[in-house]
Amino acid sequence: MSRLRATYPRFLKPAIESKAKHTIIPAGRQTGKTWNTAQWLIEETMALGCISLWIDTVHPNIDKYIDRYFRKILDSVWQSCKWNSQRKILTLPNGAIEFGSAQKPENLEGFNYKRYVINEAGTILKKSSLWDNTIYPMVKGDNVMGKIVGTPKGRNKFHELAALGRSGDEDYQTFKYTVYDSPYWSEKQIETAKRLSPELVFKQEYMAEFLEGEGMVFRKIKEIIKHDIPQEPIEGRRYLIGVDLAKHVDFTVITVLDAETHELVYIDRFNQIDWVLQKARIEAAWKKWNKGKVIVDSTGAGDSVFDDLKAMGLTVEPFRFNSSNKAEIVNNLAVAIENKDIFIPNNPLIIDELEMYEYTITKSGNVTYSAPDGFHDDIVMALCLAWSLAKRKKQTVQIMSKAELGI
Repeated sequence: MSRLRATYPRFLKPAIESKAKHTIIPAGRQTGKTWNTAQWLIEETMALGCISLWIDTVHPNIDKYIDRYFRKILDSVWQSCKWNSQRKILTLPNGAIEFGSAQKPENLEGFNYKRYVINEAGTILKKSSLWDNTIYPMVKGDNVMGKIVGTPKGRNKFHELAALGRSGDEDYQTFKYTVYDSPYWSEKQIETAKRLSPELVFKQEYMAEFLEGEGMVFRKIKEIIKHDIPQEPIEGRRYLIGVDLAKHVDFTVITVLDAETHELVYIDRFNQIDWVLQKARIEAAWKKWNKGKVIVDSTGAGDSVFDDLKAMGLTVEPFRFNSSNKAEIVNNLAVAIENKDIFIPNNPLIIDELEMYEYTITKSGNVTYSAPDGFHDDIVMALCLAWSLAKRKKQTVQIMSKAELGI
């Protein structure tokens, strides 16, 4: 039986040595959570001679962590190890670790692992379906142990699992660590961070607190899911079509809203298709859905796409994104979801993008909106565009109603 004989800081030992099936570790910055859980996974894998799993946010982080953590931890036996960068498999002197990312969850499915680590869980588990539909089925068996570690990013699935770990459920155990627990911070450094950081940022990033809605743009998403949304157009019904065009490796997304019920009745998502075929798919969706009003992202190359769609006879208007109007249409969609003015099907792709979408506050105090690095927001933006048409129509109806009443 081969072991690494890893050593752990005293404050982290209870979490690292926990025998719970799922150990949840919300921790502040620079508390040693990544290094020490990497040590644990290596040690357990070599002791058991099993195949284990490490899940991270995006694929580029995996190669970075191999050099920053795994190679250094395995220094004395690295010559006996083999790293396959293409397949993302680290073969150890005894056993192996497979690496995957939330960026490509389809590559994670299909194997039962005895040991696992979810790194950056605050970000990864914004996508709740990743745990429910992909990870948990692979780690629910007997004799499984795993560590779910990260800094909180709002109250998402990571928060739910941490609550389970405090509920007395024997399969789950939670250990929370702040910068005050960490030997890697001096009192002076902590006080400096506290003085320079907004209060909510300090609570989340340094004190590992799960804050309601922190970083989240869209809330109450589960409350707008409908299971009986029509899948085909209704004769005489008006539809509103939002199109976000692909940029580089992103996706072109076509979303169609029912102008009356505000239900998302159709979505088409595709990439790596030339502009001719993309315009053909947009035209096909327009024809199918009763030739409804189209609003298309006309930023950059989208300007010529808009011109071509207009020349093809589509009822289309352009939307050129800038920081101001992007914030406006994102906030409008957030309000619509909050007020249950819009409804979506039970589609994991749609739900995941809405859950993952976040805001950040820059050093200058400006608010920016985007998906986390390595993830996509094309569905969100196409839906924002379609809702901008629906909101305009709704306001027009309200103004007409007031006029009829003499208000």
